Amino acid sequence: MLSGICFIQPAQAQNNAAGPVETNTRMFDIPAGPLDSALDRFARTAGVNLTYDPALISNKVTRGLNGRHDISAGLMLLLAGNSIEVIRQPGGGYTLHKVPATGNLTTDGKAVLPTLTVKADSLKQGAAEEGYLVSNVSGIGLWDERSLRDTPYSMSIVPSDLIENINAQNMGQIFKMNPLTQEPPIQNFTGIPMVVMRGFQSTNPVYDGIPLALGNGSAVSVIEIDRVEILGGTSGFLYGGGRVGGAINYVTKSPTSVPLRRLTFGNYGGTQFYGHADISGKFDDRGRFGYRANLLYQGGDTAIGEPVKQKVANIVLDGHLTDTLYADVKYTYNDYSKEATQPTFNSVIERTGVDTSKRYSPKWASNDLERHKAYTSLRWDPSKYFTLRSAFFYQHTNMRTNQIYLNEQANRTFIPRMLNAPWEKHENYGGYIYLDTRFSTFAVDHKLTLGYSSTYYEYFLRGNGFVLRSGTSLSLNEVKNLSEPDWGESFGKGTVSSPWIDQYNNVLIGDDITFNDQWSAMIGFNYATTMNKASGFYGDGIKYEKSALTPSVSVLYKPIKDVTTYVSYMEALERGTRVGNTYTNFGEVFPPLVSKQYEVGLKYDVNPNLLLSTALFRIEKANQFSNQAMPIPTYVQDGLQVHNGVELILTGKVTDNLTIMGGGTLMDISVEKANDPALEGKKPVNAASRMGKIYAEYALPWITGLSLTGGIYYTSERYGNAANTDKIPSYTLYDIGARYATRVLDKSLIVRLNVINLTGKNYWQDANYLGVPRTVAFSVSTMF
Repeated sequence: MLSGICFIQPAQAQNNAAGPVETNTRMFDIPAGPLDSALDRFARTAGVNLTYDPALISNKVTRGLNGRHDISAGLMLLLAGNSIEVIRQPGGGYTLHKVPATGNLTTDGKAVLPTLTVKADSLKQGAAEEGYLVSNVSGIGLWDERSLRDTPYSMSIVPSDLIENINAQNMGQIFKMNPLTQEPPIQNFTGIPMVVMRGFQSTNPVYDGIPLALGNGSAVSVIEIDRVEILGGTSGFLYGGGRVGGAINYVTKSPTSVPLRRLTFGNYGGTQFYGHADISGKFDDRGRFGYRANLLYQGGDTAIGEPVKQKVANIVLDGHLTDTLYADVKYTYNDYSKEATQPTFNSVIERTGVDTSKRYSPKWASNDLERHKAYTSLRWDPSKYFTLRSAFFYQHTNMRTNQIYLNEQANRTFIPRMLNAPWEKHENYGGYIYLDTRFSTFAVDHKLTLGYSSTYYEYFLRGNGFVLRSGTSLSLNEVKNLSEPDWGESFGKGTVSSPWIDQYNNVLIGDDITFNDQWSAMIGFNYATTMNKASGFYGDGIKYEKSALTPSVSVLYKPIKDVTTYVSYMEALERGTRVGNTYTNFGEVFPPLVSKQYEVGLKYDVNPNLLLSTALFRIEKANQFSNQAMPIPTYVQDGLQVHNGVELILTGKVTDNLTIMGGGTLMDISVEKANDPALEGKKPVNAASRMGKIYAEYALPWITGLSLTGGIYYTSERYGNAANTDKIPSYTLYDIGARYATRVLDKSLIVRLNVINLTGKNYWQDANYLGVPRTVAFSVSTMF
């Protein structure tokens, strides 16, 4: 704060294996006005220390700072016209003082500095020593980078430091810990987390702000992720179709301005050993062009004996081509295979008799995935009034799977249905172009954005399509010895067909309006179009195209400096479900849907490193579900789901030694309208009405560098079918761990140990997938 004199030291390397990692540029949106509040906003956005005397800036004003700037250059622009010098400190941060006159010089010609007041922020947003708190979101839909507290949506951001410190093998562990999300299974067939937020499933990811039309083949590697931005609630205006319950934006890593050379060796559980290298820096002395490379090799068996192999290479290049033009290029290669994958349970009569510590599948039940992903972005800031932003994404995935589905019988035996999918290809394209303009009408400031975005998915299948085989009734333990069926000699041969296409197009306009320091609004419209085309074994002639104008209105009010309140309304156009191969109406496509959401929220900076967020919401959506008919169910569209709820999120440092990330969700959910009266008042499938989660770290004050970690995660009962006759029991999971940071031979070293599902709880992630068994993971990271 600016009152009094305080001395707060920057984050020390002993708590961060990589040391401070500062990206060279930031996106700034600081309006003209008092210099003291502008500097406070600059420091939080840039994540740097500013050292100055409060009297130096008293009663001074600034013309503001907009667009993407180098941190040093941006600070000088913000101070322009105020006769203030900027001096970069060797340890990081900046000192500000008045341009000296001759009378202010000592005999050796050096300026006499005034009494200093120090304010400190993390050199890296989301660092462990700052409580994993991230001040800014990278951008939401057409809205550009902005303060998390001034974003009128319920959001939680998970930084890479947390992902690394819990030894997360995949994103399932992250979503298990987060108060906005139910723990998702990582679906073998698609390779993506099936995340449930606010009672709705969201499987189509967003990469660096570019949404995918369909998520198939979009396996996410944790080593390429800088942070995960979790948006709770309907996001149709922001990202086009789908994502009624929320959206997951995976923000990938970028080059660092400080050289980074880090090696990590570890074990994800069982005998899954891995090695990971993270190398980054600048090509030139001026720091205009950068690089980053993340490489991973993993091999061994999971805790229940599933052989896994994975190779990942992530390469990033970026550069400031001119003072106003920035561009980057990113590429990721992922080769993943897994054998003996657990069965998918289509119907279960008794859910208490399954042991998550056992493997139930034979080795031939496997899946393979090879993915290439490339994308590029460009940003041009020709003046403070205009910004042009664009990005393009392409993903190519080859996949193959042998999957076992189990249907439980009354005598507690299971009839297996075995599916063989040949090598198939998934292609995802996406991109956007946005133009921001800044202007004022009288005393009201506007940031008007016009834009267009499009996402396209095409699915290619070789041969005659999937092959299904049925087996005889077996006990669950006998499934492991099931022989691989004869899939047929000619299966998998022949020409390549494209039986499925999905596309979303969006024409957008949004106005970010600032009335004064307390009141602002964000108003936008998206003319969204969803298109689908199916052929071949999905059925000929299945095609539709539907458009709708989906608006969004948000009003923000700041009653005091550290509190932002908001109300918002948003609509979403959603593609009708394509019925999967486990239903009698396989291939049927339901018509598109329009959903609505109302939300009221509050965000409070309890202290500079602790953010409290809460939101009340109501979502209305058409209902789609399985009728659970035997022996093979039918998927139907019927009724209206209404989800009313409240969310609470608390992230950051409660004390200097205690960090927490916790909160919960409480919902009243039901089917309010249905053609079948028996469904009215029932709970939607796989939607937990209560969640309570807390993850904590405590740095032991008497042992420097040692932190104890742990979490408690509660998920209430859910229902596995629309009739609510299949109840999935509630569960509470416990994790514990420790982290020790030190220096060896003048190099930082971090050792991490995590025990997941400490008590070995048997539980279901959803109606079809078993939970994660007790797993012990560890890693060692060192600089070189």
